[in-house]
Amino acid sequence: MADRATQVFNFYETTIANSDFSSGASSFEVASTPTIDGVNGITSATTGDADTWIYLVIDPDSTSNREIVVVKTHTSGSTSFSDVERDYDGRQEAAGAAADTGVSHGIGTTVRMAVLAQHIQDQNDRVATNISSLTTAISTFNTDGAAAIAAINASSATAMVNNATDGTSIDVDIDNDYMVVYDATDSTSKKVYANQTNKEFKDYKETIQGSLTTSSGVLAIDLDNGNVGSLTLTENVTGINFTNVPTSGASTFTLKITQDSATAYTVAINAVTVNGGATVTALTPGAAGFDMTATLDAIDLVTFLFYDAGTPLMNVLQEFS
Repeated sequence: MADRATQVFNFYETTIANSDFSSGASSFEVASTPTIDGVNGITSATTGDADTWIYLVIDPDSTSNREIVVVKTHTSGSTSFSDVERDYDGRQEAAGAAADTGVSHGIGTTVRMAVLAQHIQDQNDRVATNISSLTTAISTFNTDGAAAIAAINASSATAMVNNATDGTSIDVDIDNDYMVVYDATDSTSKKVYANQTNKEFKDYKETIQGSLTTSSGVLAIDLDNGNVGSLTLTENVTGINFTNVPTSGASTFTLKITQDSATAYTVAINAVTVNGGATVTALTPGAAGFDMTATLDAIDLVTFLFYDAGTPLMNVLQEFS
């Protein structure tokens, strides 16, 4: 069998019409086309389009002339079937007929869609193609998520994402619903709550941006690259531009500033922009402002706290040595 979705219709039965369906023939006419609740149920197909094949049983009540065929080409609304593969299960060949020719069926012979092993085998092949080991995937998912994930191939994972419905209307139970995250470090899957409120984080760390630099006195900081960064002064900082600051909720950026080893440079905090907005002055405790430590090679640690991407609140620890 093969990975395909053949067409299935409930209670479809008709008869051969217009002319006999002779042995070796590859097309025949029937009295009525399959329908679904009175609506034409056949999808137009071209030869070899296995997702639209139809398995039919001709003369199903005869122990000698019963023959399974597969119709490969048909047109919506038509009673003509063509490119028909004969004696699909080899029954007539086993009884003495020539290979793949079937037997002759006259006008008025019953044609019926019945539950066949081929339907089930095709479906099993389709499942097996998308999940390399369905049994393993199901039985190990709760205890060994990595094995379950490994049992799903790329095409099935892609199909699962592409076919997922819009989640905006889902009422997430934040105390019980989980997301599964694959940890490549130890090749296991981890489950995390949809909302991690009041949950304990182990080995928590933040991404450190590479050494930041200024351009014509302006320091550009993109929070998409991390929430911690370092800057060694090479000129006076006259402005700081933050981008990709989350527009809802709280976020922070911690900046380690190292004074130059030869010249004491300054850092201005009265020309700060957030996500391209208006120029503002960072707020400091007691409105004290900020003066970069002038001691050569000194280190100041500055943390910016944003609420809904608003004017940053600034906390400073100075002159680490």
